[in-house]
Amino acid sequence: MYPSQPEGRHAAPGGAPSQPPRMVGLQSKTGAQGAPNALATFVTYAKALEALDKNHFPDEYATHADRIKELKPFLRAHGILDVMQIKNPEVAALIGV
Repeated sequence: MYPSQPEGRHAAPGGAPSQPPRMVGLQSKTGAQGAPNALATFVTYAKALEALDKNHFPDEYATHADRIKELKPFLRAHGILDVMQIKNPEVAALIGV
């Protein structure tokens, strides 16, 4: 009854998708939705950063750290940093709290 793939999308040879999946929800948006998305993204990257060993995965660690720094203006603009306490000292240092 249901097609194996949505209409208009076809799998590339070998079963792999022809395009990488979109990262839905990880882009910070402006407007009313900006604060929840920025907060969810911040928490996601902060938890991922905590799980990474800085010495064994320096590239991934740097990528996550950069993304956290990019979120600082969104968090500050919506007052999230005024009401939230960051427990991890490395993450707190990244955003200057």
